[in-house]
Amino acid sequence: MTNLNRRSFVAALAASLSSATVAQATGVSTTPENPDLIALSDRLPATLQKYKDAAENVQQIARTWGPQWPTPDPEIIWYGNGSKRHADLLGRGVETPWGKGGIMRVQNLGTPEGFEASYHAHKKEADRKSKFKSQRGMKSELLWAERDKARIEPARAYWSEAERITALSGIEDAQASETTARDALRELVGAILTFEEQTPMGLAIKAQALTALIELPPFWQMANPDAPNWMAGLTATLARQVGAAQAT
Repeated sequence: MTNLNRRSFVAALAASLSSATVAQATGVSTTPENPDLIALSDRLPATLQKYKDAAENVQQIARTWGPQWPTPDPEIIWYGNGSKRHADLLGRGVETPWGKGGIMRVQNLGTPEGFEASYHAHKKEADRKSKFKSQRGMKSELLWAERDKARIEPARAYWSEAERITALSGIEDAQASETTARDALRELVGAILTFEEQTPMGLAIKAQALTALIELPPFWQMANPDAPNWMAGLTATLARQVGAAQAT
């Protein structure tokens, strides 16, 4: 969802709450709300709570195990084949000083497999160049080979410890549960927002659904491919209910 759509959602939420309050206060309609929409609404508190519990579990694991996450030897900062983004226990990029100016940025870390492959590649190239009379570039290749060889064990130490903490912490299962709970919440909110309500009560239910959506982190509020359909559902709801209120 874009920033514009996010602002539209907030505006729609405010309008929904206002319109629903006015309509209900004036007793516009005695038509019962669709029971299917009410059933969706009944699921909302438990679905939201399940997401909150799963998200809190992830954060609790991060608080407990995050401080034990290893710090890599600066020598293994590397962008060769097999390198990986430097990230923390939660998979968030870790910024470290880069370049002569010490600019902070997320860098890549080499793996033992990557350094070993690079070592053999430089050795092979050194052997090839040694066959020429000038042997030009051979020493450089040998220096690079030795440098990569020296990085293998520090890389192995870092990644082994990272894998150990990842396994012991249970972070991967916890994050998978959070993802499942988050997707379930978004699916439920979407089902509510696109449901054709019959009364102002349905409008209030949609406002509650939007309130639940705001519990998600901003990124997951914005990264929503269904936003246009949701907005269309809200727009139609507001038009129906405001029109009904004005007609009485």
